[in-house]
Amino acid sequence: MDNFVYDPKTRIIFGQDQIQALKEELPKLGVKKMLLVYGQSSIKKLGIYDEIIKMTSDLEIDVFEESNVRHNPDVRSVRNGINTCKAEEIDFVLAAGGGSVIDCAKAIAFGVYYEGDVWDIYLRKADSMKSLPIGVVITLAATGSETNGNSVISNDETGQKLSVKYDISRPAFAIIDPSYTLHVDEHHTFAGSIDMMMHIFEQYFSPSLRTDTSDYMSLGVVKSVIENTRRILSGHDDYQVRANLSWASTLAWNWILGVDKVQDWATHRLSYPVTKEYGTTHAYALAILFPAWMKVALKHNPEVMVPKLSLLGRELFGNSNPAGAIEELRSLFRSFKASTSFEEEGIHLSDEKIDYLVKETLLLGPVGNVIKVDEALAKEIFYEAKES
Repeated sequence: MDNFVYDPKTRIIFGQDQIQALKEELPKLGVKKMLLVYGQSSIKKLGIYDEIIKMTSDLEIDVFEESNVRHNPDVRSVRNGINTCKAEEIDFVLAAGGGSVIDCAKAIAFGVYYEGDVWDIYLRKADSMKSLPIGVVITLAATGSETNGNSVISNDETGQKLSVKYDISRPAFAIIDPSYTLHVDEHHTFAGSIDMMMHIFEQYFSPSLRTDTSDYMSLGVVKSVIENTRRILSGHDDYQVRANLSWASTLAWNWILGVDKVQDWATHRLSYPVTKEYGTTHAYALAILFPAWMKVALKHNPEVMVPKLSLLGRELFGNSNPAGAIEELRSLFRSFKASTSFEEEGIHLSDEKIDYLVKETLLLGPVGNVIKVDEALAKEIFYEAKES
């Protein structure tokens, strides 16, 4: 295990009708002018928007809006929000929606304190050392963005998708009402489950030694995701199923499962140009690439991969054979309606297109820590994922 300091920072308010907690949380933070960041229609259909407007009106808080934030949010929404914050002297940002909305809100909140273009920060040309306080009302169990400091933003002008991680971006509070997730369609529900598992696997696969406690914690959360997603597949969906998935989503990426180790995250970086180029849902791009990454990592770093895959296979599938564990996981992804190869997804990659995806993946340098994914290994992974 590595040394670590873990400070959760985010106050988690979990359960039905917990949106009413805004009446206490906002005054505690001294909010006077708030930017409400949200997507298109879900928070209005769920009644969240009306609840927020009523409570902030009662509290005499001025509310400004950055709406229509899309999946894979474009930097233009971030820039618009920053301009509003500066012009109106906003003192708090509330994100109501899924991970994309929260990521956009984080970028707005720290972008306010940078004098240049916020995209410079994602290109690692600049840094932000300060952020407006952020609160979250989450409507989708998937990303875990409600309690971490990560933000992923796209740039339509450059065709890029990049991420940053800031401790200053961790929300002050997160309201997690699992009943909101009962409206989520099948596609995004199953994609959310894959996303949760992938966040855990990016931390689980690590070159750090003797991380037994977090490894067993990680696989325990994955077991819960599998069990409750299978309940939905079998037609047994209810609040308790969604509550377990919502809590698993938060645990999967609030950093608690990875504080004691060097994490990987190569598969996420490999997936970003795929989602940007083809519009593939983030989690489904991961489902294509992760089995390929595991095969390549097993080949090039068996010292790390054999014990990790053996434990994973034994705990999740009763199959401790490393190659067998990969195939079991591939089958699980398929049962969650995901493709596990580009061809299966209907994406026909030419050599030139793979070269492009490799270039975009490595825009900021090699990625990953189990294997250092450089140009040669990135190509090997993309070719492995092409027809597997």
